[in-house]
Amino acid sequence: MNKKELAALLKAFVGGTSGKWEWDDFISVTQRDPEIEHIRQRLLTIDHEYPPTKPGEYCNEQGAEAMLRIADALLEGPECK
Repeated sequence: MNKKELAALLKAFVGGTSGKWEWDDFISVTQRDPEIEHIRQRLLTIDHEYPPTKPGEYCNEQGAEAMLRIADALLEGPECK
């Protein structure tokens, strides 16, 4: 997975439009790219920092906003322009 693909996945996941297993596949598999792996590790615990407030949520609204900020930062990188 590259940065652009991860940004798209994050936006789709937060927006509720990702495929049924896309998020699980990403979050469950160690990534080769160290930067992507670092982000994956961060996302594994985001629900602890921003606990869900409703059943079925991954994290609360502030956590979703943090995920979107990560996506935006990924798209600002030089290889995405």
